[in-house]
Amino acid sequence: MPFSKREQLLILNLSELLPFSLSLSDEALILTKGVMRGEIPIESLLLELQQDFTSIQQMHFSKNKNGQILLMIGPKSALDKEALESTLREIISLELPNNLKNSATKKPLIFIPADFFGFPLVGSLYFGVIDRGTNLLQVRPITGCPLNCPFCSVDEGPASKSKVRDFIVDPDYLISTYNYILSEKKLNGAEAHIDGQGEPMSYPYLVELVQRLWENNNTAVVSLQTDGWFLNEQIIDELSAVKLSRINLSINAFDSKLAKRLAGRGDYNLEKMLELAEYILDSNISLLLAPIWIPEINDSDIELLIKFFSKKKRKNSSYPLFGIQNYEIYSEGRHVKGVKQKDFKLFYKQLRELESRYRVQDLVLTPKIFGMYKTKLLPIPMKRNEIIKAKIVLPGRLQNEVLATARRRLIHVRQVSPPSIGKKIKIRITRNRHNLFFGVPA
Repeated sequence: MPFSKREQLLILNLSELLPFSLSLSDEALILTKGVMRGEIPIESLLLELQQDFTSIQQMHFSKNKNGQILLMIGPKSALDKEALESTLREIISLELPNNLKNSATKKPLIFIPADFFGFPLVGSLYFGVIDRGTNLLQVRPITGCPLNCPFCSVDEGPASKSKVRDFIVDPDYLISTYNYILSEKKLNGAEAHIDGQGEPMSYPYLVELVQRLWENNNTAVVSLQTDGWFLNEQIIDELSAVKLSRINLSINAFDSKLAKRLAGRGDYNLEKMLELAEYILDSNISLLLAPIWIPEINDSDIELLIKFFSKKKRKNSSYPLFGIQNYEIYSEGRHVKGVKQKDFKLFYKQLRELESRYRVQDLVLTPKIFGMYKTKLLPIPMKRNEIIKAKIVLPGRLQNEVLATARRRLIHVRQVSPPSIGKKIKIRITRNRHNLFFGVPA
């Protein structure tokens, strides 16, 4: 059917209506927010609109001169603009989570909406809030990492041989879980540490998350772990504006060639990363440099990092400048070929020697330095080797793994295929430390 004149059509500017970056392909409306990328087939979107608004005779997508996506619908006289916008938002909110991808890892991305499980997000290593019996709570909003570090303890990144999908959590769910745990523990002076299996700065709602963590009056510190890939001056300014306390930044080399190797990416820009580290030093955010010390690989680089940054002025010196980490070997992680894990006694001795050589303090860190102390742990409702009934709710990050629920906790269950979402199974709990649960079919 030929289109009516433009003045007879209702024009919706979707780029202003929807909180995403938008683009069009021949067959789909493409929505992105950070690493979150989804496609909604144009044909199905238009059909759903026509089902709700039978008066629609014409619909057409186009771009304006600024590259914004427009939806042109007619006849204009028969349509209610507010109702159309509301319906369009609802359709997209329902359709988008079904086909998300993580643009950094190219893996499917599962969105977990608020209160999806009907209880707080506790039990999984992948996402939610982890309580290890201290005043520091790990807040995990997203999985997946753009780097392919050869020493990665959890085999993350686009080149991962084990991870087959990623997760992202609605900020409302994280905040409600965080507030629940603080209340249950009767915790004052909490540190909310945003980290994860992957790169937490890929989370599209990061600034909002930091801001809302501060809304709990019992929050004393909000900190962030990052490899720096998504860092830039703008996001540092935004995080400073919402009073982020500290950035733990992993820079693992002082030589550009080695930095690329240890990041597993030829486009890793060490010079820019060093500039951003200095930019943080000039902000209201405290910087803690957290390189992994890999024996015989970056020995001299660790010293060069200390030498370079120990001379820099810091606007915020609430915490030590360095948090050097010992290279550790994990059974499910990646290992640097030919490198053995250094004994911690030797590691701490070498840090003491570096303290003396470069006249720096606190290379050997203690919980006390960060105001960290032991607290009661959330109740652990399942015992190791206990046989329980659980409901499968999601596929896991690994092949033949599912996430199941029982007794208001999430459980990683391996050796399960196919996923059979909704099915109830018997499992034996194999691990229950810190309310992180693992099991196998019983």
